[in-house]
Amino acid sequence: MPIAGDLYKQLGRTAAHDRSTDAVVGLTASSFVTLSFEPPMVMFALQQNADSYASIVSSKAFGVSLLSSSQSEVASRFARKGRDKTAQTSFAEGKVLHVPLIHDALAQIECLTSQILLSGDHAIVVGLVEAARPVSGDPLLYFAGQYGSFKSLSQGTS
Repeated sequence: MPIAGDLYKQLGRTAAHDRSTDAVVGLTASSFVTLSFEPPMVMFALQQNADSYASIVSSKAFGVSLLSSSQSEVASRFARKGRDKTAQTSFAEGKVLHVPLIHDALAQIECLTSQILLSGDHAIVVGLVEAARPVSGDPLLYFAGQYGSFKSLSQGTS
């Protein structure tokens, strides 16, 4: 049963278990977006030559951890090639689905894989949100090769 729409809308402010070994496989997604409010769905793009590609696209479920501004090291580690990047990270287990989630993330989202769409050299992974736990804090953002955090524009600025 997907989560309620009101909770899902709060998320507006990625890892899986390999099906054959149950090992944690993870990546840093450069974009993660809301696809639908009803039903609650999200999507991200995954390069077809990524180390985690086969595991992610064959997984029946995946977890998304929206990182806080203090977690740039985790994002950098998961952006690198190699399967050992998950060994240096401790994971929580999803409460609804068997998915790995990163501790202290701003949001932990549990998704059932809904669709895999091939487009160019990427696959678009669509997930149905089954559970989500957002907390307050500053999000980690990525732009022009650098990590940063959100700064609110003052009122009246054009």
